[in-house]
Amino acid sequence: MVKVSIPREALEGIMKQYGVDEATASRAFLDAQDQANEAFTRALAERLDSSESVKASSLRFKVPIYTPKQIKEHLDKYVIGQEEYKKRVSIAAAYHFAMLKYLHENPDQHKVKRFRKKNTITAGPSGSGKTYCIEVLGDLLEVPTLIVDATDYTEAGYVGKSADDMIRELIDLAPGSTRKEQANFVSTHGGIIFIDEIDKKAKDNLLAGHDISREGFQRAVLKLIERKQVSIDNPFSPASQIQEAMERQQGLEPKASENTISTENILFILGGSFERPQDNLESIVKKRLSQRGSGFKEDGSFVIQGFAINDTGDDDREKYRNYYSEATAEDYIHFGIIPELVGRSPIRTFVNLLSKNDLVRIMTDTEDSILDQYRMEFSLFNIDLEILPEAIDYVAEISENQRTGARALVSVWENIFTDFQAELPSSNFTKLIVDKKLCERPRDALLKMLEKSPFVDFVEGFRREYGVELILEEEAQQYIEELAQKEGIQVSEAMNRVLSAAKALNYMNVTGPFTVTREMVATEGYFDRLFTKWHQQREAST
Repeated sequence: MVKVSIPREALEGIMKQYGVDEATASRAFLDAQDQANEAFTRALAERLDSSESVKASSLRFKVPIYTPKQIKEHLDKYVIGQEEYKKRVSIAAAYHFAMLKYLHENPDQHKVKRFRKKNTITAGPSGSGKTYCIEVLGDLLEVPTLIVDATDYTEAGYVGKSADDMIRELIDLAPGSTRKEQANFVSTHGGIIFIDEIDKKAKDNLLAGHDISREGFQRAVLKLIERKQVSIDNPFSPASQIQEAMERQQGLEPKASENTISTENILFILGGSFERPQDNLESIVKKRLSQRGSGFKEDGSFVIQGFAINDTGDDDREKYRNYYSEATAEDYIHFGIIPELVGRSPIRTFVNLLSKNDLVRIMTDTEDSILDQYRMEFSLFNIDLEILPEAIDYVAEISENQRTGARALVSVWENIFTDFQAELPSSNFTKLIVDKKLCERPRDALLKMLEKSPFVDFVEGFRREYGVELILEEEAQQYIEELAQKEGIQVSEAMNRVLSAAKALNYMNVTGPFTVTREMVATEGYFDRLFTKWHQQREAST
């Protein structure tokens, strides 16, 4: 048994600084000492290159390995629906990193020299979870995961970021104290690059010649997918060029492998909505399926065609049919993705447009629900937020109509909560109950809670914004209330509608109180004409 002594002075210092008992302080001291010794040994071995223990440690594959089912179960906690997409991505990631682990631990094996990567291409509406799913996947696997927008990049040699910059950006996300260590981590343990909006780089068949912003970029990505040596530092940066010049002056020729990284171990996932005014992917698939004749599907099954799909809208089932799921390699090529890139992405999958039910489940069933985030935000100011099911249902319906997927949820809730977030923390309210009525008319509901008239609120806000004090006659207020009831809108919204042009009073240099009559709010364009008349008189006087 080895006895370890702890300096009493150090022990008492820990107890005093962290307010812990002697046993806790002792364990913390010993744990910290062990970690410090490991770091010292590792640093010494790296400098002298003589420690067998460090060499053995470096051989360990540090990325956790999960089965496809385990990955899928984790994604289910955060991503609602999209079963096919989650299944395909889970398979691609599980087998990719399991193969890397095998090759890393068996460098002398002869069965596999260049393993077939499960690069993936996916299509589907924006906001349906394509990107978020990959974010969650990267967190689980603990590998560098880069999500980029294809529109930010161009072909190498032209102004803008090149495809090679993606690799360098991925290296930036890897652990390591130096750039070379970060590059070695990616080279050994791999990484994930998700290229979103790849459809925006599809060839435009109406253009002739080489398109550097589209086809050129696709071919640059193709080289990365096909295994390319990429410089870990930007070769065009001033620092790299100065370093290269110094090395040449010294007669040094560093090995290319020391300053480059192979893209072999990086899993690529391409995604996009594949929508555009002409020949979007769904219309391409529909046209192919409706053509007369017969043939074989991509999976080898025989299809007898000749019965045109009902495009008249009479069949309600057609409205919910997802044609992305039936897209073949030829459909992607027809859309404008080059054949080589489609061929190097053997897994093709899709996401569905989120329904109202999906949006409700996203808010209530996921582990990082947006509603939980709002509850936490309000709780920071000691406000208990209670959201009723009818409010959730209302927001889901509004969001579905916007057709922007889960992204719409945030914008809808922000519109509802903005005024409450601004006013309640400085009030005496400790609870906010959100029902459908509040969601429909949030500003009016807040003013009612604060026992404040919407007319007084508008007048005060107008004075702060433009320095003009409005006096609303009772008949004018009555007209605005009638308008709000007729249109089914908030009184505050009706106020903004009929008095939006009243800001012209500020430019007319009105400083004193200005009385607003019923005629003014009931007459469309009243303040516009008032400003025009004032401007004409001013021009005439000069």
